[in-house]
Amino acid sequence: MVQILLLAGLAGFASALLSGMLTPGMVSLAFLFLVAPLPLFIVGFGWHALVSALAGLIGAILIDLASGDRAALAFVSLFALPAFLIPAAAERSFAAFDRDIRRDGIITGQIALATTGYLAMVIVMTSVWIEPDYAQFVSRMRGFVTEGLRQMAGPNNPALNDPATLNRIVELMSAIILPVSGLLIVITLVASAALGAMLAEKSGRMSYVKPALSMFRLPGGSLILFAATLLVAMWDGYTGVFAEILAFGLAVLLVLQGLAVLHARLAGKNGRGLLLTAAWGSIVFFGFPALVFLGVGAADHLLDLRNRKRAGG
Repeated sequence: MVQILLLAGLAGFASALLSGMLTPGMVSLAFLFLVAPLPLFIVGFGWHALVSALAGLIGAILIDLASGDRAALAFVSLFALPAFLIPAAAERSFAAFDRDIRRDGIITGQIALATTGYLAMVIVMTSVWIEPDYAQFVSRMRGFVTEGLRQMAGPNNPALNDPATLNRIVELMSAIILPVSGLLIVITLVASAALGAMLAEKSGRMSYVKPALSMFRLPGGSLILFAATLLVAMWDGYTGVFAEILAFGLAVLLVLQGLAVLHARLAGKNGRGLLLTAAWGSIVFFGFPALVFLGVGAADHLLDLRNRKRAGG
């Protein structure tokens, strides 16, 4: 019991520190936000989801003491709760005695899609809580962005001396700040959950065999949902913002499905590791190859490319 409490305390402290909410003035640590939930996922997959819940609670208490209740609530809703629910859902699905390996990919896709919807809902509901009127919220965002640009750019920056240019930059950033924030959090949770499960499995702590990425598949109808979110994203107001965040999240998951096709196609081939490293690296460093894998993921969703490979021998 003492070991569990110590482990949860260390994981909660590490996650709170990485999130930046424990030390909001240290801008140099901001990039660590992208792995903030990782300690919670490691203990969630490696020990138990309840250990992750305890670690999240400890992290939230520390953040509340350092930065206030709003920061603590953000930590709980964006990191701690998903880091409890995802390992709990995975254990229930993949540690079951009647586990069907063929359905592992779909179940993983269902968990990922549900997490994306949850994040979109949390971000929009938080924004509504801050300011119910969307026009007023955007106005407040403009002021926040303008002040941030002035502090970061310095007084001699030519963009700040040109009101028209400054206004265009502020308008653009105000419009994308919520969807881009949602995109970053989706990537953060997906990457942290995958890495946490991998580390737990490698250490021998995971009580079941985790599904391979090559099996990842979004549930039926996801492509229709993606098209619908792209259409609704053109609406004004919080409804459009919700659709934008969901569309970004679905795009990330379709990219993952495209990469899963590559993993499956290269199974047993020479140079597989090098080719996969090149594919992942091209996305991380260049970005635009993600569009190719998004297309592959969409094609796989429609044509089941991996089953065609098996059927063809």
